[in-house]
Amino acid sequence: MPELTSLFPDVADALDIESVAIVEKDYFVVVLLRLLKEIKPETHTLVFAGGTALSKAGISLNRMSEDIDIKLVPTENFMQNGRDKRRKIRKEIVQIITDVIHNSDIFSLDNENARITRDEYRYNEISVRYPQTFAQVPCLRPFIKLELMESTLLEHPESRDIYSLVTELTGKGTPVTAFPCATILSTQAEKLISMMRRTAAHLRNPEQQDDEFLVRHIYDNYCIVREKGVNVPVLKNFVQICIHAMVTSTHNFVAHQLMNLRKGWMHSGIILYTNCAFNDLLNRWYLVIHRLTGKKPIPVSDKQR
Repeated sequence: MPELTSLFPDVADALDIESVAIVEKDYFVVVLLRLLKEIKPETHTLVFAGGTALSKAGISLNRMSEDIDIKLVPTENFMQNGRDKRRKIRKEIVQIITDVIHNSDIFSLDNENARITRDEYRYNEISVRYPQTFAQVPCLRPFIKLELMESTLLEHPESRDIYSLVTELTGKGTPVTAFPCATILSTQAEKLISMMRRTAAHLRNPEQQDDEFLVRHIYDNYCIVREKGVNVPVLKNFVQICIHAMVTSTHNFVAHQLMNLRKGWMHSGIILYTNCAFNDLLNRWYLVIHRLTGKKPIPVSDKQR
């Protein structure tokens, strides 16, 4: 590891990354994934998902994804257990993961940020401290946020080799091989759904601050469309599956969310970003809306921008 650590500044320079701390954190994100790969419960499969998985799947996000999102995908046999048994098993899995991190020679649990557990251990958030040699920057958390969420998948995961920036650029070090990952299309569908829900929430309470996660989801979708195009039939089917799963708890979701998404896009502060980071994102997003809804998008005037 010392040999690789000495390469961090050179990698940052080669990739035009302002802070070496970003390269450092990216490296330890991959090291933590290597630990997680060895955890194989009988009842669940650990699947790497979210924005960080997207950035490691060849999508150039050009932003630091410093969280690790892990889906705990249950087996059919697990679902046959009673409620109390399922809760007990989830708790045991989370404890196993916590113990592996705590007993490692590299990581430690962040005592300043208590573990968050919700919904009978279906959702868990663990703050993981990692070695920090280089000066930190305000944009980075001093820990890796590990999110564990029990969830089914829209399609079978794909195995990917996960490279850190330093290993990818220099060829030194070893990647995490064959880690089960959520597919790009399923990730895109989930981000679209999250965008709809967060936009609706903003419309219900327009006085609240702009949602930084909404900005990330929009930007990530833009990057996917830019590099992979839009597979409308598959994406539409995935979105419908997600909506169907939510119908019982959100009755108005189906009828109003696409309209809310368009209205929210027009009215929220996110539109201000089109003049800087996203450039032509607005026009591309109009195209996505048009393809999903069949409705002609309403152009935005320069004044509205």
